[in-house]
Amino acid sequence: MKSLGQIGEELVADHYRKLGFKVLAKNYVFRRGTQIGEIDLVVARDQELVFVEVKTRRNEAFGSALEAVDSYKQRKLIATAKLYLLQNPEYDGFDYRIDVATVDIDNQENPVIILMNVIEDLD
Repeated sequence: MKSLGQIGEELVADHYRKLGFKVLAKNYVFRRGTQIGEIDLVVARDQELVFVEVKTRRNEAFGSALEAVDSYKQRKLIATAKLYLLQNPEYDGFDYRIDVATVDIDNQENPVIILMNVIEDLD
């Protein structure tokens, strides 16, 4: 049985595919001794590379999905995205950004909301 997070990540991957993106990586983890960070999805379209943090909720009893991406998590995402770029030089000329995708499992009509480029400082 899939976890809530896995279901959310699949919905978001499908959403990006419908927009013409190719999924390059799921649950990308960079380790050097200890884990530095994880990125839920890495997707690309044309010369655009997007690192996606997926937050899935059934309701907002524990806060919104976006609130879960605090400054600590943002710093880890930026560091991990930079490491991905270093490990994958074939994406050197690409424009890149970090999106946060929120998934409301109980919303049958529009469960996925993409907040584009909400985390900056990738340069």
